[in-house]
Amino acid sequence: MGVFATLICIPWWYRFRGFAGPFDVHYSLGFLIFWPMLWTILWWLIAGLPGLRTLWQDRWRRAWALALVALAVWAFFSWTWGFTRPFRPEVTLGAAIPFMLATLFALVMACAGPSARAVVGALIVGLVWNSLLAFGQAGVQGSLGLFTLGEFWIPPGVSGTSVVEADGVRWLRPYGILPHPNILAGFLVIGLLAASSWLFSRRIWKWYAGTVIVLFGLWALLLTFSRAAWLGLAAGGAFVIVLIVSVLLRTRHSSPQPEITSASADNSVYSRRTDLSRALPQIAATVACALIVATVFALVFHPFLVARTGITEEGVEQRSISDRIIFTNIAADAIRSAPLLGVGLGNFPWFAQRELNKTDFDLRGQPVHNIYLSAWSELGAIGLALLLLTLGS
Repeated sequence: MGVFATLICIPWWYRFRGFAGPFDVHYSLGFLIFWPMLWTILWWLIAGLPGLRTLWQDRWRRAWALALVALAVWAFFSWTWGFTRPFRPEVTLGAAIPFMLATLFALVMACAGPSARAVVGALIVGLVWNSLLAFGQAGVQGSLGLFTLGEFWIPPGVSGTSVVEADGVRWLRPYGILPHPNILAGFLVIGLLAASSWLFSRRIWKWYAGTVIVLFGLWALLLTFSRAAWLGLAAGGAFVIVLIVSVLLRTRHSSPQPEITSASADNSVYSRRTDLSRALPQIAATVACALIVATVFALVFHPFLVARTGITEEGVEQRSISDRIIFTNIAADAIRSAPLLGVGLGNFPWFAQRELNKTDFDLRGQPVHNIYLSAWSELGAIGLALLLLTLGS
């Protein structure tokens, strides 16, 4: 129950009223997603840490768990040297608490999470309802009035709202119930990659449903105009194709005899090979439909796509590019000032604000738009190494 509630809440940026302010240690307690995560972890502890021994016996999963826990502990103790410690020590602790909670939740999922099929189902549900929200917000070019559920007020004509602009027209990028279109796009990518597993189903109805859902979600993703998410989907799709080809090549010369080895592992290899071979025409049909959808989108939104490339003189895109360059340079300054330890988890926006106060830039401190620079600037070379070890293992 806790896992499914958490998965449903991932794209739902809802926060209860009446909790402490944004720089309080307990700020994260106000978010809806905090509570199903905590529920899941507590029941795992009550149950006696099921699955932990199995995880520990696997060398790479053990390395991943140790690196992730070490990263969370390092992030927590960064409050002792954080940039804001003299005047706002709660900034680091307020960022470390949800990070440690997410770390424990990841361990629970790795040890005793539900089946991949169940997780895929929950992510597909999230993909569908968030795609509907994206369609609605893009259609009305504004909020849908779901403010009690946490929707943001997002008029395209107001400065600060995320839009694409071409020929003097400001076109709203849908937010869903999240604080930025890029976050919605990131979740849609995860949902699309999860939904792609339905394209391999033996059941023809499931393939049809998967194809409709993938095309549905793809259009919603395109509406976000998130370049990084588009690249992420392309990379994820390419990786899936590599996995398919590798399985087919590994099993090409095995030629098991299922009538002789009916209960053997060879039979599963044979079944996997024949399932993939049969699914290839289905996959090709879905890919063709996806290319048609992308082509239609490019024709309809051509001026905005050209503006989004950044090669034009549209002010919105030029401002976005210049802002990212500024924060990248500030991240380099933060790394030079504390290369080994960093400025502390969640402290970079405060460090950036100090540097911006020395300039006449019309900007407020915010995180650098690069996860590796963010880790290096806030947690130093040690934190970056732990992050890379976690991802690598």
